[in-house]
Amino acid sequence: MAQKKSETVFTADEKVIPTAEEPIVVGSFVTTLWDQYEQSRERAEQLRENREDTYINAVREVIKFNKQYRKSFANLYEQTKKTNKDMVSELMHQINTGKEEDAPVNDREELKNQLKEVTGQLEKLALTPVRSIFHIVEQLEDNFEKNAESNVSYARDRRNAWLAVRKEYVKKARNTHLNLVERGKNSFKELVKTP
Repeated sequence: MAQKKSETVFTADEKVIPTAEEPIVVGSFVTTLWDQYEQSRERAEQLRENREDTYINAVREVIKFNKQYRKSFANLYEQTKKTNKDMVSELMHQINTGKEEDAPVNDREELKNQLKEVTGQLEKLALTPVRSIFHIVEQLEDNFEKNAESNVSYARDRRNAWLAVRKEYVKKARNTHLNLVERGKNSFKELVKTP
């Protein structure tokens, strides 16, 4: 059989020894690995900050809703009070026009004023616990919001304080890993070169 010019036939004594010039792309694998690690850390940090911002916004929205609810409750009470007052006034007017007594007008006016004063005092007395509860709830909500904000701020400050240390540690670990791979590659080259 005729051999082609481009084919080389090796005898049993000859071995194919890879040369040291063949590139091994282990270093780029290590670099890619550490780049992906850093990117995943950055994504995790961004997600954590987004969650914290969302938490603070949710707390603020709940507090805002609660304040609006209490305000609507107070407005409903004021509207009911006004309606009841109008009904009582109309009823008193009808009673007074229906009765034609000889009672002096000054006594009626004095009685009305005393009745209004007693009603006002009873109303203030009845509303005191409700106003106190609303005030306490508002203080609790404000304190909760401030505590949540300070907790998130403290956590971010703590993470940022360790950020430089963490970056330096990753840099050293990456360099150590690359050096280890380079040494292994060089050792393998030397092992292959030796007869």
